[in-house]
Amino acid sequence: MDLGLRGKVVLVTGAAKGIGKEIALSLAREGADVAVNYLSSQGAAEETVGEIRKLGGKAVAACADIASLDQVRLMKEEIERQLGPVYGVVNNAGYAPAKKFFKTQPEDWKRVVDVCFYGTLHLAYVFVPTMVEQGEGKMVNLVGDSARMGDPNLIISAAARGGVISFSKSLAQDVGKNGVQVNVVSLGLVDQGYLGFSEETLEKIRKKYPVQRTGVPNDVAAACLFLLSHQSSWITGQVLSVNGGYSMMG
Repeated sequence: MDLGLRGKVVLVTGAAKGIGKEIALSLAREGADVAVNYLSSQGAAEETVGEIRKLGGKAVAACADIASLDQVRLMKEEIERQLGPVYGVVNNAGYAPAKKFFKTQPEDWKRVVDVCFYGTLHLAYVFVPTMVEQGEGKMVNLVGDSARMGDPNLIISAAARGGVISFSKSLAQDVGKNGVQVNVVSLGLVDQGYLGFSEETLEKIRKKYPVQRTGVPNDVAAACLFLLSHQSSWITGQVLSVNGGYSMMG
């Protein structure tokens, strides 16, 4: 199936490894040109770019802290210089240290909110206006299911990402008339190779999922590619659960 992504420029944040890397590689296999955003994992980002180029695609490594509006603006300029105008943004970057709320300090909250919530606002503020001018574009924001279900160990990031859901729905209403779609992918537990649980604990977790397994990065990439493709042209302002049925939201 042709997803209509050949020659499109897509930015994937947090794309040096894990879920972000799989999304970037999946886009390259569909013929998209990919900007691989990273913050500190330069070596891994350059490896991802190398893999994309081996697939015959165009790619650049784009360093930026999405918590900084100025850095996001500079990143956009560099991507446009090397690849051209951005058609799609997949916001996979996040910062979600697991800790009970009353074990945190007020200064701990700011970084989480700056990355998870303000980072989303910065990306939209910088990239979506160009999509509006082009008359087409897609933004896909990734959150964890804690944003809708809550999690006592992820209270701050869950709150910030709950804001991302509300923001995405409102933005979708604003820019839909301009051919721009904004959606959210809400994730269950995805094994990116460093969960840190014992096999016994993992088995208990798997049993809570109707499909009897945790997710893998390709599960997420497939959902993102669909939302970026022309096959989803009548879908906007939605939250797509990719969680093996762990939470079933109407």
